Amino acid sequence: MASVRYEGVSFRYSKKSPWTIEDLRIEVKEGEFLAVVGSSGCGKSTFLRLTSGLERPEKGKIYFDGQDFTSVPTQKRDVSIVFQSPCLYPHLDAGGNIALALRIAKERDVEEKVRKAAKMCGIEGLLSRFPGELSGGQRQRVAIARAVVRHPRLFLMDEPLSSLDSNLRFQMRREIRELQKRIGTTAIYVTHDQIEALTMADRIAVMRDGKIEQLGTPEEVYKDPVNTFVASFLGQPPMNLVGAEAEGGRFCLGGFSYKAPVFSGKFTAGFRPEDARVGQEGPEIKVSGCENMGKEFWIRGSLKGGGGEVFLSSKTPAFPGEDLTFFLPHSSLRCFDLEGKKIS
Repeated sequence: MASVRYEGVSFRYSKKSPWTIEDLRIEVKEGEFLAVVGSSGCGKSTFLRLTSGLERPEKGKIYFDGQDFTSVPTQKRDVSIVFQSPCLYPHLDAGGNIALALRIAKERDVEEKVRKAAKMCGIEGLLSRFPGELSGGQRQRVAIARAVVRHPRLFLMDEPLSSLDSNLRFQMRREIRELQKRIGTTAIYVTHDQIEALTMADRIAVMRDGKIEQLGTPEEVYKDPVNTFVASFLGQPPMNLVGAEAEGGRFCLGGFSYKAPVFSGKFTAGFRPEDARVGQEGPEIKVSGCENMGKEFWIRGSLKGGGGEVFLSSKTPAFPGEDLTFFLPHSSLRCFDLEGKKIS
């Protein structure tokens, strides 16, 4: 396994284009599972390509275990990559696909290593089948086995589950995380799916426009976002963000008074839908909609006195036009200035 450090790394695809990655400074710890999340075009796949050596930075350095690997070619970095598409060779059976890299490297005990990798991925009974005879989930397991069979220093994954159905994604999330723990390899996992990031990662890097907005544990980035972008990106529904104005050190939220983070002036107040206790005394909303999610209801409504529309999580439904109150602990509030930055 390896640690990876990026020092001032910047990259763009042409001299006339904007930076795809700009001044990246981060260290991935040895044995860590880092998830990189962000919307399409934010630079997360380029982050992975720079790590693998498929692209080279225009500025900055990339270090593996303290050694400068900025210009080291892919084949000498000892990394394995799993892409969104399994990219299996159709003329080779599953065992042949897993063994290919070992045979090219002329390693010994190939069959034994293939069997061990297949067993770890739960496909030991499928080694004689060809890709066309496998389901989507089975093909992805073959691709993962092919990546881990060499026990690489670094395991890279670029949205490997996005083409699978929801039930299979749920199962594969757990299997990938357990496999990474078992082999102990450092992993960088790129995804646009926040649920994958929150459930699998040791730390999450949230990206926007080629920069890392926040780096922290899943709990840190979810509970204590550093700005309104992270607050609104993570969570389903996302954090409620409403306009507020402090007067004399207090502000009004849905007709209910709270202590303000500033003595006077405008700011943005935020809270997670699940932190609201529907039906108890507190801020009031006029219900505009309710979605049944099975285990809970997502209630949508407009705050009394203005401020915007919010979502609440509730065990019981509500109906359009209904007035509803909810208790919100002051400790659940997160406040941001007008530029979107967290107010300490």
